[in-house]
Amino acid sequence: MAKKPMKKAAKKSSKPARSAKKPAAAKKTMVAKPSGIVLQSKVRQVSKPRNTGTLSYTQSEFLENIRAFCGLPKRSQAKEVVEDIAAFITESLRKGFKLPLMGLGKLYVRQSKARVGRNPQTGEPVQIPARRRVRFSASKSLKERVL
Repeated sequence: MAKKPMKKAAKKSSKPARSAKKPAAAKKTMVAKPSGIVLQSKVRQVSKPRNTGTLSYTQSEFLENIRAFCGLPKRSQAKEVVEDIAAFITESLRKGFKLPLMGLGKLYVRQSKARVGRNPQTGEPVQIPARRRVRFSASKSLKERVL
């Protein structure tokens, strides 16, 4: 049997390999929290929504902003935080508690009364049943900063 010729080893170049170093400004500092979550440095700047026609964030853009504001390394962690907060708010409102959102205002549930409405097409009266509604009361400081 004929032996297969061995391949020659690749020559090492005399040039040193380029290191993939990031510039000093792009480095992110990592901070370990007691809860086991590793945080990056926080970015306290809001990015502009990509779709400027409606001036509203997509869910992906919202999560990216939350990730940057909280200094979380992964978007999945930001999604988990947002889902946990939403579950807490939902459960609290379902039980009838008022939720103070520091610096923003208050979320609460209000009972509306049954009333008689009017069908705009036919003009006939329509009974509107009583129901619970979620309400938000903006704080004075929020109004001063935004409006």
